[in-house]
Amino acid sequence: MECKSEGHRMHMCELRKRGDMDTFNALSINAMVECDNCGAKAANPENVCNPLELPDIKDVGDAEEIKP
Repeated sequence: MECKSEGHRMHMCELRKRGDMDTFNALSINAMVECDNCGAKAANPENVCNPLELPDIKDVGDAEEIKP
């Protein structure tokens, strides 16, 4: 899906494409969303083209139920 956002220059995919890894890394701290297009994770949905909310870590569990 093509992104038509005016703020696309600050989206994770563009930052990575430009090689701006300092900004990319800073914006991915405490990620709350993942881009459904490229998989990049960001703290703010405004920094990805097609945001999907990441599950809350407390909802994921510790896999205790699958341990032998």
